[in-house]
Amino acid sequence: MFGISMKIIWLIIAIVFGIAEAMTLGLTMIWFSVGAIFAMGAAFLTDNVFIQILVFALVSVVMLFVFTRKLIKLNRDKNNKFWSTTETNTEAFIDKKGFIIRRITPEESGLAKVKGEEWTAVAADPYETIDKGEEIVVKSIEGVKLVVEKVKK
Repeated sequence: MFGISMKIIWLIIAIVFGIAEAMTLGLTMIWFSVGAIFAMGAAFLTDNVFIQILVFALVSVVMLFVFTRKLIKLNRDKNNKFWSTTETNTEAFIDKKGFIIRRITPEESGLAKVKGEEWTAVAADPYETIDKGEEIVVKSIEGVKLVVEKVKK
């Protein structure tokens, strides 16, 4: 094809998919790179381009569906979330305990200290009052306010 060996073409395709994988980090392009390497191996065995393309397609699709699913299952925690080495600000505060440093009433938000940081806080139950010094747990974050509940004793 165009005076270039199919072995070289498959190698170039493998490199292109490898570079694309390095840029996306999605574990999809790598399987096409592996498929191209297998197709390059097929090019050593036969000059039939149809067989090489078939090898490329089959290996790529099988690797994509088999290994990507296994890797996804391995990288999920008990809550079915992907493992993460860094929590976002919101995730870092959910279900964490703290205490109230300014009283929360149904009419007015208060202040809570959680993980050493002061936050504006409101009660999860809009009719509840939480007094200064009470231990709380963060249920969610709405905008810049923690939504908290008293810790059940």
